[in-house]
Amino acid sequence: MKPTPTARGILLALILGGMAVANLPAQVSFERLREAAGESRNWLTYSGSYFSQRHSALDQITPANVGDLELQWMYQAPVFGPWQATPIVVDGVMYVSQRPNDIVALDARTGRVFWVYSYPTPSDHRACCGANNRGVAVLDGRVFMATLDAHVVAIDASSGALLWDVEVADRHLAYSFTLSPLAVKDKVIVGTTGGDRGIRGFISAFDAETGEEAWRFYTIPGPGEPGHETWEPCPPNPETYCDPEAWKHGGGAAWLTGSY
Repeated sequence: MKPTPTARGILLALILGGMAVANLPAQVSFERLREAAGESRNWLTYSGSYFSQRHSALDQITPANVGDLELQWMYQAPVFGPWQATPIVVDGVMYVSQRPNDIVALDARTGRVFWVYSYPTPSDHRACCGANNRGVAVLDGRVFMATLDAHVVAIDASSGALLWDVEVADRHLAYSFTLSPLAVKDKVIVGTTGGDRGIRGFISAFDAETGEEAWRFYTIPGPGEPGHETWEPCPPNPETYCDPEAWKHGGGAAWLTGSY
């Protein structure tokens, strides 16, 4: 798949309190992601670490003092309806997705907004069961988001500028993304939703720098792929409906962010 022109994004950049956005800490290497469990002050990937245990080793909050906690700041998101995103925290900067497909960078200490990126989500997407986005991934100065109309975008983590935008699948065929991408080495990995609407599920990896697709694995095997031979052929005169190409719309969605 080829990246589409970068003009598809709408960028709202806000520089508040005299802080230069270009100085935001944004460099998260693969080595940091691999050792993310040891950075308890941060939350560098969707599940906290590649182990996907969602455990934090922080110990400041205890059963003895939890009742004394007080509100420090509040960010009013323009979100109506379900919101399932997990924030990413990198050295004091919080990156969180807002439905349908916005990303906001916040000061994790004060709640002030550094920048907002708004993706132009088309109204005719066919995402099932709520227009949700579960979060973003970070790697080497970029923030990655998968969209409801089956695109993947890369955003400059310091400024909020769009770097690339790739159309992964046809939204008119009910392909969509609701998961948080997984960044591994120099790749960004996503899996499609749409099993409820008869898509052929897949997981794809993209070059983090260019957006070029590196590989694609279909969860429903096609002709010549391991497992396709398990599909029984239709009988000559079936008593009930039999689709010889059911593998083309067999479901198999992969909308959960993986481990590594």
